[in-house]
Amino acid sequence: NHLSSAMAVLSRLLARVRWNPACRSFSQLRPADDAMLEIAARTAPAWRELLQKAQADPETEPVQRVVGKVRRATIIEEAGGQMARAIGRRKESVAMVTIKRAPAGALGNVTVNSRPHTDYFPWPLSTVAVSPFLLTDTSARYDAHVMVKGGGKSGQAQAMRHGIATALQGLDLSLRPKLKHADMLTRDPRVKERKKPGKPKARKSEAWVKR
Repeated sequence: NHLSSAMAVLSRLLARVRWNPACRSFSQLRPADDAMLEIAARTAPAWRELLQKAQADPETEPVQRVVGKVRRATIIEEAGGQMARAIGRRKESVAMVTIKRAPAGALGNVTVNSRPHTDYFPWPLSTVAVSPFLLTDTSARYDAHVMVKGGGKSGQAQAMRHGIATALQGLDLSLRPKLKHADMLTRDPRVKERKKPGKPKARKSEAWVKR
């Protein structure tokens, strides 16, 4: 759309000229040489025109607005309603979770790295990952989009569980007691202990031989 085209033009412009943090307009950009000045002069009007089209276009994507934070969950308001974003962690894994109400008449959909969670995680990790929904009986009410990175599948599933539980309590605080009692809101601090000098692992030692 117009807005994405305008952003592409701006990124090309800023990549080709030297950006001065004190600048307030394109006229104050200091070009690296005459060639860069020509590029800036040719690109800036196109950027302004596309930006004006994007602002006047009624089909421009709806703007999201951060409403506030509730118990480490960020509440965001958009045209379709509210959604919650939260981060879950476990060992070396980090899960960025976004949940929002499912459309009317549709069952909840959970995707992990743009794949269905049942395809991404093997059983029983696929059940562990969505256990906050199962515990609170809200699996049909919410859609969840998750991006995970780092660690292995087990750590990623538990990080996703932590993130979903945190985001759920952000949208509905009445679910907090049940999630807290199940210990899903606490970040598990256990991590692999570092190897020690002179030993093959953190605690393991070589077999002791008397002679």
